[in-house]
Amino acid sequence: MRKNLVGSMFVVLVLVFAVGVAGAGENYKGFERGDALITAKDLKQLVDAKDPNLVILAVAKTTDYRLGHVPGAFQIWRPDYEPKEGVEYPYEGMALDREDFQVFARKFGINDDSKVVIYDHKYDATRVWWLFYLYGKTDCRVLDGGAKAWKEADYDTDMLAPDLPDNPGTFTATTALSGWSVSMTTIWRGKTSEDYQLWDTRGGAEWTGEKLKGGAYAKGRIPWAKQCDWPAFKSGTEFKTAVETQKALDEYGFDSTKQQMFYCQSGVRTTTEIFALYLMGWEPAQLHNYDGSWIEWSYYHKNLPDSGAILCEACGK
Repeated sequence: MRKNLVGSMFVVLVLVFAVGVAGAGENYKGFERGDALITAKDLKQLVDAKDPNLVILAVAKTTDYRLGHVPGAFQIWRPDYEPKEGVEYPYEGMALDREDFQVFARKFGINDDSKVVIYDHKYDATRVWWLFYLYGKTDCRVLDGGAKAWKEADYDTDMLAPDLPDNPGTFTATTALSGWSVSMTTIWRGKTSEDYQLWDTRGGAEWTGEKLKGGAYAKGRIPWAKQCDWPAFKSGTEFKTAVETQKALDEYGFDSTKQQMFYCQSGVRTTTEIFALYLMGWEPAQLHNYDGSWIEWSYYHKNLPDSGAILCEACGK
């Protein structure tokens, strides 16, 4: 009888432990891939443990970073992981190629087995997550709630930037994941194919053509796109739960049998939605970021006015 009691208690303890681990990992907020997120509490434990494999990247403008950042976090901002305008492309906002991204990542001591955590102040962390995934490091994690969650937990922050490691990391960027980034050609293909859904993840004024955001060459939208503004998948700076995310997907009409393409201004806000669908368990092969987004599309709208193609719904040209 005593043996049975001890055995039962052991089973209960194992189940409790398993549920606790799942709650902070793969089933976080009910997501199939909840381990792609990390809570401020779990990140604090890694920081306090001085985990030698931990590399934290703060995607932040200098002012935000200097007002207090997660201890040990390296500051990065868009120019650090984008080619200079006019070098490879006549417009800004594109992703670095494989070799340049590898140099970028290694600078922070990132190895293939590094525990990379990325956080932001609004929506840039998922863009950097998307870049790592593009080049083969698929285990990076995004801090749910970003800098706001860390500070609201009243955890310590640093004001000064850490020194870069004396020796660069050994991270090896793979060939870019096919389809994870798509070009104008694929967007055009989707116009006449029932296999694709194209989503404009920008806000209302950009969608209607009332607002021209800096960097773009014209107002408007791609004519056959549907709008799904990126905040549909977040509550403030935190990602919504799986139940809330599914509700949004149903309301907007996402079809899980189709290929999903996303664009915004420069392929940043798009990654909020790509990441949300990834958390839900959608296959990466279904999710496509139009990296050039509206900046590239409007560039060709301006520079190829006589192409005969309708590039912008707002002006009908």
